[in-house]
Amino acid sequence: MGCLLLARLMKVSELRRLLGMLGFGPGDDRMCEAFAAVREKAAELRATGKAQRGDLRVEHDLLQRTRFSIRFGKLNHCTMNDDDALGTECLEDAVVPEGHRGPLLDRCRPSRCTNSILGPEHLPIWTAERSSPNRLRAGPRLPANRRSLLDAQLNEVSLMLKKAGQ
Repeated sequence: MGCLLLARLMKVSELRRLLGMLGFGPGDDRMCEAFAAVREKAAELRATGKAQRGDLRVEHDLLQRTRFSIRFGKLNHCTMNDDDALGTECLEDAVVPEGHRGPLLDRCRPSRCTNSILGPEHLPIWTAERSSPNRLRAGPRLPANRRSLLDAQLNEVSLMLKKAGQ
């Protein structure tokens, strides 16, 4: 396992241990399930004597086998599985370049994607995003089509904040 991958797994493992969760949304739920399966398998290996308690390498190897990946982002985190893109909003009806693996970041719709995680660090951004369209929407001479676009944007923001209980 490369040093960078090990560092990332340690960061995720440490976040899980400290926070109990990385964020809010369906991606976090799937991650909880993956971590629970790793803990269960690690406990089984310890019980049979195939691993020692505190053997982080075993848990890291198990995590790597889950094929669970997290792409850390500024607006959300993405847990898309490159081998199974089911529920990936950014790939829906998209022309995917040949050989491309992973999400199409310019088509990300975190409020609707089953792979999205809204982390605590993202909340200030989404909260601020709610105020700007509201301010623009209050303009008396706003054309109907622009108002409609702002309403759609506000709906997306509301869906994201709803995931976090905001």
